[in-house]
Amino acid sequence: MPTVRRTWAPRGQTPVIRHWDRRDRLSAISAITVSPRRQHVGLYLHLYPDNLTNVEVATFLRDLLRHMRGHLILIWDRGPIHHGRAITDLCRRHPRLHLVELPSYAPELNPDEGV
Repeated sequence: MPTVRRTWAPRGQTPVIRHWDRRDRLSAISAITVSPRRQHVGLYLHLYPDNLTNVEVATFLRDLLRHMRGHLILIWDRGPIHHGRAITDLCRRHPRLHLVELPSYAPELNPDEGV
């Protein structure tokens, strides 16, 4: 989508914003895991053909919980897809999942951004 959403134009002359979009999308969600004794590092990744919603995030977390034993502390940013009914329901069903949010805009604190 074009980054310009509003523009000025003379009265009665509707502006035309030209943009090019092939609608090719590839969305990724990933997690870096570190063992409790810091001996093993893992990478979990899901790819999706469209934009992600909280439903896909909940599915990813459910799969992550299947692979990991014990308590899982998840540190993530405050993205809008990280909130919603699917996430709330998942946290209620799995008390071993602990969610910790990073400050509002701090990609330098998120090691997963490099993935």
